[in-house]
Amino acid sequence: MLTTDAILTDRYQIKELLSQKAGRQTFLAKDLHSQVPVIIKLLRFGDGFEWDDLKLFEREAATLKNLDHPEIPKYIDYFEIDEVDTPGFALVQSYIEAPSLATLIARGRKFSETEIIELADRLLGLLIYLHQQAPPVIHRDIKPSNILLANRSGNSMGDVYLVDFGSVQTVAKQEEGTVTIVGSYGYIPLEQFGGQTTTASDLYSLGMTLIYLLTGTHPAELPQVDGRVKFNAEISKRLQRWLEKMTHPHLDKRFDSAKVAQLALKSEDGSYGNFDQLKPAHTQIRLYRDQNRLQITWYHENPNFFLQILAGWLLFASIISLVFSSLTYMFFVFFICLMCFFLVNGLTRMIPKNNRRHKTSCHLIIDEGHIYNLKDRKQGHNPIKLSEHPRSLIEILAYNPGYTFDKCLDTNGKLIQGSAITIPPKLYLYCGNFEYSFPAHFSSAKFSQTELWWLGQELSDFLNLELQVIYPTPEVPPASSCGGGC
Repeated sequence: MLTTDAILTDRYQIKELLSQKAGRQTFLAKDLHSQVPVIIKLLRFGDGFEWDDLKLFEREAATLKNLDHPEIPKYIDYFEIDEVDTPGFALVQSYIEAPSLATLIARGRKFSETEIIELADRLLGLLIYLHQQAPPVIHRDIKPSNILLANRSGNSMGDVYLVDFGSVQTVAKQEEGTVTIVGSYGYIPLEQFGGQTTTASDLYSLGMTLIYLLTGTHPAELPQVDGRVKFNAEISKRLQRWLEKMTHPHLDKRFDSAKVAQLALKSEDGSYGNFDQLKPAHTQIRLYRDQNRLQITWYHENPNFFLQILAGWLLFASIISLVFSSLTYMFFVFFICLMCFFLVNGLTRMIPKNNRRHKTSCHLIIDEGHIYNLKDRKQGHNPIKLSEHPRSLIEILAYNPGYTFDKCLDTNGKLIQGSAITIPPKLYLYCGNFEYSFPAHFSSAKFSQTELWWLGQELSDFLNLELQVIYPTPEVPPASSCGGGC
């Protein structure tokens, strides 16, 4: 057992025991060379020692040695201790004099939404740095006691630090099959219990940490519904949705990366993904959204064929007269029709191009209250409330990519020659007994699969609802019956 004022390797003088658990001790010491305080983490051989402990300890030392970030402790030294009573290994790192979030909460500190957002932004920036290493570095133990705050001034959070890389995991090591399940209960996601940690696992831990700061309640003590933590906090719906996505129990429902999570946190329209890459280049669909409203507008152009059709019929009548009339009458009708044709065609050219086609604008509007439809904005139609249910009660968002059945059977199961049925792609919203298909039934507009897939992703993100893909299936003919004589 190391005592106060004991000196290791003629350089580090022990000052204080900070923490202790089976096989591990953490000391505050003084570097006699630089005369600055340092942290010494000691791994001791003895009762309870396991080789996995040494692997994690060596990995922590190697990781810190390769990192260079102002918000991460700096690696200073690593050596073996040969003393008979304390054999083991020691890791020396820089000392950060700052209280942890856990300490601040215990002292009664409260965090505003603005502070939570700033803290999240700072920590996500740090995770971006870690996850962009080669191989990516996964902390695996983000929690309030491992985040330090220092030098707070005015409205700024001050300096933010992430410490204790004792549970660190690299993707390379994980792929080698040397996964050790570590972390703190309540702050780690389900996949981490199975040893399948990813960079998104750190996002879950960060989200749970922020929820703890908002509620003052340990995540393990919060109620859960279908594996999702439920919490009450006086925060905006935007931040609540963001935290729900950060802490989704299913890995594929969380943000793809710390970078995407940071962009979503700063997004002015509340968008949690970059869906512009899905938007077809030449689509006529226009989409507007903010935190509380999404509006989809599309234009269906109906050509004003009145003049063109009239001219066409006059020309057709002149041709008929050429075939069936007398020569004198034939030339008279032909002359009249020809003059009318040029007259109508000239009048058509005099009409401004913008007015030669009638544009019908259709809208789908979803706001905090209800779903609205607006058709033909030029004619001043009022919004039609499509559903009495609020947006929050929309239960299903489904996408049907469409299909063509080139072989159709009749009710007897016989092939109908030359038959084919094409089911166009559709997007559906279901809320109780209410169903809205996009495009709407009144619209003759046709949208491609890529357009509807893009809109489906936007709606899924806005509604915080999974986009379900459904595939059309042909009707199965009734099984043939032999009247019991089979």
